[in-house]
Amino acid sequence: MFTTVFIGALFLVLLLASWVANAYFLQLGGRWAKIGKMTFLRAFGAIAAAEVVCWILWALFSRIPNAGLARTVFAGIILLILTLALTWLVIALILRTSLWRAAWAWLPTLVPRAGYFLLVLLTVKPYLIEAFVIPTNSMAPTIIGRHWEAPCPRCGSPAYSSVEPDWSDYDSHNRPVLMICSREHRTCEVADPPRVELPGDRLLVNKLLAPRRWDVIVFKMPEGTQTDYCKRLVGLPGETVVIRDGAVWIDGRRLSPPESCAGLEYLAEIKDYPEKLWGSPSKPARLGPDEYFVLGDFSARAKDSRLWQQGAPGHPPYAIPADYIIGVVTHIYWPLSRCRVLR
Repeated sequence: MFTTVFIGALFLVLLLASWVANAYFLQLGGRWAKIGKMTFLRAFGAIAAAEVVCWILWALFSRIPNAGLARTVFAGIILLILTLALTWLVIALILRTSLWRAAWAWLPTLVPRAGYFLLVLLTVKPYLIEAFVIPTNSMAPTIIGRHWEAPCPRCGSPAYSSVEPDWSDYDSHNRPVLMICSREHRTCEVADPPRVELPGDRLLVNKLLAPRRWDVIVFKMPEGTQTDYCKRLVGLPGETVVIRDGAVWIDGRRLSPPESCAGLEYLAEIKDYPEKLWGSPSKPARLGPDEYFVLGDFSARAKDSRLWQQGAPGHPPYAIPADYIIGVVTHIYWPLSRCRVLR
């Protein structure tokens, strides 16, 4: 509850400050463009209305399935053109002026927009809250990235899988696709799912919270890549982690997961993987005083602490050092159908 109130209050303060600053500069621009009866309240209303219309436009565009890099770039250009056109049109309608005068009046608002961007980039993003998009499905069904969706053959609820890079491979071998059910939290095989690539969740990560067991966290990859990863934290500093009977055992005690992830089965071995996994009964993961152990909820498709081969300097391969943790995932904020509070 606290994180929701904090994020909501921060968002409203930044939004209101942005609208006030943009309205002030729009008022100055209106005088420059010789728009009559240019009051601050009219400028504020024009800015607020234009932003709401643009949000609706962006929401509609976000529902378009991913169709390759070229089409994505083309869609981005079209979105930019439509955003500018709608912004100027709304301003023109509210201020009762021509479209070109509205565009001239809008130009000075680029100054506070640049300042707002710098504020978020230099203060909010590195120290408070950051938005992330997760491309993979190692945390499905809790968090989904780019995915295919099909009914679970057992219960009919939506099931998710990662987008396979080579569809022809499935056609030629007639193999089912491994998916995970959103209701049962169990894996299932779907013979021929719709091969429509759907967009993933958008997350908010709070950098002020101390991570706790079962939190979903974002962290720097210990293997040295520049990619940020998102996984569930299960092992805390000083503990010994073992995965057995589909559950996580800490120092010989079986853990009971919270209701939000009840039913998830964590695997101590993966089919066709040639090596023993970290955290398996024969290869327990012993954590140091500043190390953490993480798992993906879609255990059969997750590259997590169990599989890493190279660790951070001075740490074993399976361990995430405390200073590698970026923050705790608190909210899924988009799409609206997936909005939820994780902590």
